Amino acid sequence: MTVFHKGELSVQQRIGVADIAKAIGDKAIRSYMPEQHREFFSQQVLLYAGVLDNQGHPWATPILGEQGFVSSPNATTLSIEARALIEYAQVAQLSVGDSIGLLGLEFTTRRRNRVNGLVAYSSEQALRFEVQQSFGNCPKYIQKRELKPSVFNHAFVPKAADFRELAENDVVLEQVLRHCDTFFIASRAAALNSEDSDGVDISHRGGKPGFIDVDKSSNGKMPSLVFPDFSGNNLFNTLGNIVADPRVGLYIPDFETGCSFWIKGKASIIWDVAQVKPYPGAQRFVQVSIERCLSLTTPTLVQNSDVEFSPALFDVSV
Repeated sequence: MTVFHKGELSVQQRIGVADIAKAIGDKAIRSYMPEQHREFFSQQVLLYAGVLDNQGHPWATPILGEQGFVSSPNATTLSIEARALIEYAQVAQLSVGDSIGLLGLEFTTRRRNRVNGLVAYSSEQALRFEVQQSFGNCPKYIQKRELKPSVFNHAFVPKAADFRELAENDVVLEQVLRHCDTFFIASRAAALNSEDSDGVDISHRGGKPGFIDVDKSSNGKMPSLVFPDFSGNNLFNTLGNIVADPRVGLYIPDFETGCSFWIKGKASIIWDVAQVKPYPGAQRFVQVSIERCLSLTTPTLVQNSDVEFSPALFDVSV
C-alpha cells in the first residue's frame, strides 16, 4: 500500500521522481511517531495546524501554549492543551473525527517534524490527536529566529470580533508581504479518511523577503498571490494536494509586529516558469486566488532576535 494519494503520485510522475519519492516514503513516513519526534513535540510552545472549516476548506493556523501544553502518552497520540487560533474567529471548529495536519517547527534549530491524522477527543480547551502519518522534514529554507509567543499567556483569549476582515482594496497585507520571508500553507486530499494518505497537510514555505508577489490583474475581486516553489524533498505533499483539490489556506505571520493574517483561497500550479518573472531557483510557481483574508492585530508571535537566513537561500531568489 502506497503512502501517497493519487494527486501526490501524479506530480511525482510528472516531475520524474516517483522512484525517489517511493524510496523516501517507504522509509521515512510511518504510522507512528519515533521517540525523538515525541520528545520534540512535547518541548514545543507552538504548533502549526492545517484544519478544515465546515465546507471542507483548509485553513493554516498556529496553536499556542506554554511549554508542556503538548504531550505524547504513546507513539500514536498527541495531547494538546489548547485550541487552534483560527477557531476563535469562528470560521472553523475542530471536532472528533476531523482530519488535521500538525507541524512542529523550531526556528532556533531549524528542526521540523510533521504528523497527519484525526481528532480523537475535543473539549473547550484541549484536543487529542491520533497519528496516521508521521515524518520529518529537512531544515531547508527555514530562517533562524527566536520567537516570543505572546497572545496566549492565559490573560488574553481572542474573540471573533478581534479578527478583522480585509477588503479587496486593503493595502495592509501587501505591505506585510514586502518583508515576509516565511508562511505556512494548509492543503487537503480530494478524499478524506479512506486511506492514511488521504488527509490534511500543513507545510512551511520560506524565501528571501518579498518572495510572495501580489498579482492584481486577476479577474476576481481580491488579488492573487504568486510564490516560487523551490527544490525540496521530492514528496510533493502540498502540490499533490493542490492537483487533487485546489482549496488551500495560508497563515502569514508578521514577526516584526506580531500581527497574523489568514488567507482562504484556491491554488493552481504554474509549471512553466517562463510564464512568470525570472526567479533563480524556482522550479515552478504556485498562484493562490484569494477568496477571504482575516487579520488579527493582537501580537501573537513576536520576533525576539535578528534573522539568520537559511543557507539554502544563497542559491535561490533575486
